[in-house]
Amino acid sequence: MDPVRGMEELPLLPAFSHMVQHLPDSLIEILQWFEDQNSHVWIVGGANRHALLGTKILEYDLATTMTPHEMKAYPDTIPTGEKYGTITFRNRGEHYEITTLRTESGYNDGRRPDEVEWGDSLRVDLSRRDLTMNSIAVNVSKETYYDPYDGCKDLQQKRIRSVGDPSKRLSEDALRILRTYRFMDQGKAGIWWPELKLADALRQTKPMLGRIASERIWSEFRRILIGQHASEIVQQMADDGVLKQLFGIDWMQDDVHIQALNHIEGGDVIDRLVILMKDFDLNDCERLSKSLKLSSAEKKNLLSRHSVMGHLPNDVDSAMRVYAVSVGEWVHQHLRLEKLLTQLGQFVHYDENDVQQRIDRL
Repeated sequence: MDPVRGMEELPLLPAFSHMVQHLPDSLIEILQWFEDQNSHVWIVGGANRHALLGTKILEYDLATTMTPHEMKAYPDTIPTGEKYGTITFRNRGEHYEITTLRTESGYNDGRRPDEVEWGDSLRVDLSRRDLTMNSIAVNVSKETYYDPYDGCKDLQQKRIRSVGDPSKRLSEDALRILRTYRFMDQGKAGIWWPELKLADALRQTKPMLGRIASERIWSEFRRILIGQHASEIVQQMADDGVLKQLFGIDWMQDDVHIQALNHIEGGDVIDRLVILMKDFDLNDCERLSKSLKLSSAEKKNLLSRHSVMGHLPNDVDSAMRVYAVSVGEWVHQHLRLEKLLTQLGQFVHYDENDVQQRIDRL
């Protein structure tokens, strides 16, 4: 049975042609192996999205008509998620996740399907993906692509839209809620807001985030925090009640600490958490670090940095030296953050020039 039945086969767009012409040799050899086995294989997901946006492609995911058992005939594989149809191919030191076309049913835990069946339709396989921008498939050997849900058009119009019913898509894996917020931040391309039905679904399905493992939540949330438009995205999450759902803490509208996220220079993701939690007490910080399952080092840095925020030494040299020793290597970043909050009007009792002089003296 033809796996692309019911879909229009389109010649590659220039962006896809550029991607195909610059594929790694390791991937080209894997694609050739599938051709030699008379099997169908397509590039799907994020690589196609990045190609259209002109941004760096970090990884390639593929879909195939081969079953996991058949894929293991390749000389070097890892059964990464064999139960769900995913096998990792290794070649020339590179890893590629390749997944059998499939249908899914039942998502009682809000994380993964209860049942998976191998499929024979690329259209059906693409229909289970979260967003239209991720539901595009490229056939390298035929130099064609398939876009049954108008993902290319949505990308062109800078629109975030779900494949089918947004509530259903988000309920299948609640982590998609956070992924959608992350996709809103398109870096230099600006902020892309979701269409109305998807925006409503984000608010309605947020209780399902309680079913997601903390490690998965932190993996997504940290990427949101370091985004170019983190302030706007995190504020939207606060307005939608998603932050409270995640951390059990109320957040103010137009919170100055959320506004500060876009202005932090240098530092790491923990600095952004510190700023975000500036006005919360130690117990709240403890609870947040526990709910996110931060590493021991991350938790230590969060709590120690939080403890000194809002506390600058007096103008006596000895006090400044004690402060510098106690804060350690983080001293310059701490003072930069204090200056930032001063500029945003958080601390009226600190003069901006005074803070700058302290930085210069240290």
